[in-house]
Amino acid sequence: MATRISASVRPYTLTERDRHLVTRFSFGVDEQLTAAVRAAGGAERWFATQLTPTSVADPSATVHTWWPRLGHTPAKAWAEVRSGRSGAWQYGFDLAQYSMVQKILTRRQLQEVLHDVWSNLLYVPVGHDRSFPWRFHYDQTLRGLALTSYRQLLRAAVVHPAMSGWLNNDLNTKRGINENLGRELLELYTVGRASGYTEDDVKDSARLLTGHKVKVFDTFAASYAPEDHWTGRVRVLGFTHANAAADGRPALAAYLDHLALHPATAERVARRLCVRLVGDDPSPSLVRSVTAAYRASRSDVRATLKALRTHPEFLAARRRTLRAPVEDVVASVRALGIRPVRFRGKDAFPANLVWAAGRLGQEPYGWPRPDGYPEGSTTWASPSRMLGAWNQHYSLAGRWNSADGQAFPAPASVLPTAFPRTLAEIVDHQSRLLVGRPADATTQAAVATMLNRASGSVYKTVADVSGWHLTLIRGTVLNTPEGMLR
Repeated sequence: MATRISASVRPYTLTERDRHLVTRFSFGVDEQLTAAVRAAGGAERWFATQLTPTSVADPSATVHTWWPRLGHTPAKAWAEVRSGRSGAWQYGFDLAQYSMVQKILTRRQLQEVLHDVWSNLLYVPVGHDRSFPWRFHYDQTLRGLALTSYRQLLRAAVVHPAMSGWLNNDLNTKRGINENLGRELLELYTVGRASGYTEDDVKDSARLLTGHKVKVFDTFAASYAPEDHWTGRVRVLGFTHANAAADGRPALAAYLDHLALHPATAERVARRLCVRLVGDDPSPSLVRSVTAAYRASRSDVRATLKALRTHPEFLAARRRTLRAPVEDVVASVRALGIRPVRFRGKDAFPANLVWAAGRLGQEPYGWPRPDGYPEGSTTWASPSRMLGAWNQHYSLAGRWNSADGQAFPAPASVLPTAFPRTLAEIVDHQSRLLVGRPADATTQAAVATMLNRASGSVYKTVADVSGWHLTLIRGTVLNTPEGMLR
């Protein structure tokens, strides 16, 4: 059964400039986030605080405990699957649910946005049978490093047991080189194909990765085996190393640093950030500025974001990119004031959030290829996605999902405090509440058409605003461009 909560709600009053910054660096504006911006003295100061996530108190820190499987050790997870008590897919589904809830509840919104960017770039799917026992640990690793440097992120991700299992590096030894991770390291995570690396570069890249072990389909224990490390001089895109020691970890660390700071990597990471945070087709000027900040700071994420945020192209890019399905579901839940709460049953509200995003084409970290979900918004602009999103907004606004594990504000608390009110006034109130802007003439006309009622018609009391009318009003506001664009 859903939990009912009351809330004191006032329409948002963020400036257009503040709202733009906050929307791009969060998973959607809600009353709590607006209050944080006001308390900080504006979006710029809020952003500065968000750059140090440990300074932001976060009540979502223990949300992962709602899913006990996420706390299993790799050995315990494998034992559960081997015995038939759980499946690898269930560990993945638990992580997908946690991912959705974390995006909704965390107050460290900037960290969560960057965690999502890195999770799609340094991609490991959830629920994969060769990596599932380590996938939650990988998730937490990327989140903790999300605002440090790409050099640190790359070092941690490439040698992580989840990555080794996913891309077969556990099978990569001096007696039999497996090129899978060595190739993706160059093609996807760093310099890219345009850098001109050769097959010899791929082989030496793989050789440097030998020695990292995971007992896949056994205990899933991770270790380093010097006896499996290939030794001998390596050369990859200007990097050379004698690689003479049996313990090849120092050589690999130097190689990963070289790749992270390579000009081609700097440009690719900068472009990816620009596509996600500014627009699908960033200008050469913007990409150059962000790339320069990345290189000057030796891949520091904070410095790179500051260059992006202060560029005129970012400041002019308001309401120009479509939210991806996961982001759309999360932002709608946040705007409507719905909050996931601890649940008792199996098919609770968090599971429905995962299914909702999946119906729109984006299961959380469920992309089938190693390149991760694309960041460009045009990927998600199909007619079927749009129709699905519009229906989903009405479903969320109408509370048609009665699953356990959700709390929502009382209907009266989201309406104006004084009546009588015209339909136009109620629509304007909802527009300010849900998308932070007054309702324009197009929105007013759309709602009037949906209700078959004139904008000037009067509701004498709160009780006159039926649940059906409130659902149509709120769902239609979320279906406007302002409700679906970053």
